[in-house]
Amino acid sequence: MNRVKRISFISCATIILTSALLATLLFVSTSKSTTARADATCIQYGAFLHNVSFIEAQQQGFFAKQGLNVCYNQVTSSTQQFNSLLSGQYDIVETTADNAVNRYVNSQLPVQIEAGIDQGAGLDLIVNTANGIHSISDLKGKTVAVDAPNSGYVFALEKLLADNGLSLQNGDYSLQIIGGSLQRFQAISAGHTSTGDPVYATILGTPFSEQAHYVSTLSDVAQFSSSMAPYQGATLVTTRNFAQTNPQTMTKFIAAMIQGYNFAVNPFHKTTVLADIASTDNVSTQIASDIYRDSICDVVRGENGEELLNTFGLVNTINLRQQFGGFTAPVDSWQLVQPGKDSLYDNEYWNAALTLAFTPTK
Repeated sequence: MNRVKRISFISCATIILTSALLATLLFVSTSKSTTARADATCIQYGAFLHNVSFIEAQQQGFFAKQGLNVCYNQVTSSTQQFNSLLSGQYDIVETTADNAVNRYVNSQLPVQIEAGIDQGAGLDLIVNTANGIHSISDLKGKTVAVDAPNSGYVFALEKLLADNGLSLQNGDYSLQIIGGSLQRFQAISAGHTSTGDPVYATILGTPFSEQAHYVSTLSDVAQFSSSMAPYQGATLVTTRNFAQTNPQTMTKFIAAMIQGYNFAVNPFHKTTVLADIASTDNVSTQIASDIYRDSICDVVRGENGEELLNTFGLVNTINLRQQFGGFTAPVDSWQLVQPGKDSLYDNEYWNAALTLAFTPTK
């Protein structure tokens, strides 16, 4: 349905010390991975951002130790991302669970969630105060920037604004289509689009919401988790054909991500992880620390432990889409999340990856 108009924290130390017991079982290399080659041997990964687990899987050489050469591709929108995935330009993508649900259900496309990445890490509503927006109520009659009109975080945005008295269906605000997280962060930081249209607000997740906190004209006015938790945000997605044709590649990719997560969550590695985040995202150590806090220390919104999909979170993600009319026909969310080879979600590669991740490298 096209609709163009349409936390709590616990101690970070507690989380990382608990996970450190598992992390110490891993064989950890301190060597850095080399730049991935853009050739036929490269796993093409299309993503909106570098999540911390991916950063450490690259920086600490876990992909390489699994025999994988991974090339990172910065996507510009969910439309471009899925076109590239379905055409074979990308092998695996990082994308919101809602994006996969939309295409699997509404378009019957052969896409599949293989693992979780985060539960809405840093997912906040950011407004531009220089354009006269200081609170959610100021958005009445304005546009709000999104990636696409009917997928991504648009339903999270609708829920958050509805809980604060603004309805898209009633015409209290309208949607401004700009593109992916990076593009929206750049546009709201500038306060306008490349054609001069004002940008009043958008919903952003890590690392862009943390970066927004250091832009003088931007203000963080709400966390999505105040409206819904748990929630499954970013996920690892591929086509069923790629996964079934390349089961070892899929398993090894997820195993390396699990190892990256466990490296990051180990308190003894925090200084290294902060430096890796700062270098990869080209941000200050302070912003890297904020990203680390939201991604690793926040159990409500942060990265999925061991990359395990949050089933209750995925049900909420599906129900949220259904609540705001995002399906062409009603769906049974619990039936939809049942794992299987041809289902929306297949957990067989994650199960194998968890074992592989804790198998010492010889």
